[in-house]
Amino acid sequence: MIDVALVETFTALGAVNLAASLSQSFAISGADSRTAMADAAGGRTQVTGLVAAGTIALVLLFLTGPLRYVPIAALGAVLIKASLSLLDLKTLRELDRFDRRELALSLLATLGVIWVGAIKAILVVVILALLRFVRLTSRPRVDVLGEVEELSGFHSIVRHPEARTDPGLVLLRFNAPLVFFNAPYFKQRALAAIAAAGPDLRWLVLDALPLTQVDVTGYDTLDALSRLLHERGAELVMAGRLTETQEWMDARGFGERRLADRHFPTLRRAVLAYRALADDSAIPESAKVADRPIVNQTHPS
Repeated sequence: MIDVALVETFTALGAVNLAASLSQSFAISGADSRTAMADAAGGRTQVTGLVAAGTIALVLLFLTGPLRYVPIAALGAVLIKASLSLLDLKTLRELDRFDRRELALSLLATLGVIWVGAIKAILVVVILALLRFVRLTSRPRVDVLGEVEELSGFHSIVRHPEARTDPGLVLLRFNAPLVFFNAPYFKQRALAAIAAAGPDLRWLVLDALPLTQVDVTGYDTLDALSRLLHERGAELVMAGRLTETQEWMDARGFGERRLADRHFPTLRRAVLAYRALADDSAIPESAKVADRPIVNQTHPS
């Protein structure tokens, strides 16, 4: 999120410096020490700057003589004391409890500002944070889901070994957008789920809610997975984001194509449809994708 106050501050500094360059005046800038002093004094609004300017003017007019007797070390101590007010130990402790990697990035940014300056340090930390985000997104959690008694919805069978699953049905949740740098990992985990299901697999249902984005590589991966399932006499089914996915396909000229053989609005609808189809002679040959056109399943609103 962009800090509007920060943007306004930099805009004002830029405008003032442009005016100073045209009028042969002194360049205007800000400093961490002045910010720390204002914060330590309780400043919260722009009136703080006006009060500070007036105080400086009075000091320059009437107190320059006495100030020459103040040791430099004393002035340094004032700045250090003010700077300590900017140190938020409570937030650092929360970061330590939440994620030590976040704490490491915070400390790296702080030390970097001291060592190489604010701009370079922030740039390095932003790059490191982006790399960490890519790493997390490239290897997200992948869950096979089942139903747990007395719990609504569907849950990971790893965290809930007692979860019930339907024979021939695999519910798969990929907890990230499906894009070029994690598509191979998605396919690897999907193939592992298919192999674990064995030859009785009929539907591989992919939970589309976590798939906030699918790029071209992701689409090709889904297409390849669908063809592989067809060879096994099974289908790729999606649940969730029905309208959004259809709009995405229509906008790219794929109105007659689908990301999956069937698409349901929710996982519950997909499971109910599978059970209804299984009750009709245990997934008959006429229900297999090889013997029928691709269908887009919906439900009445």
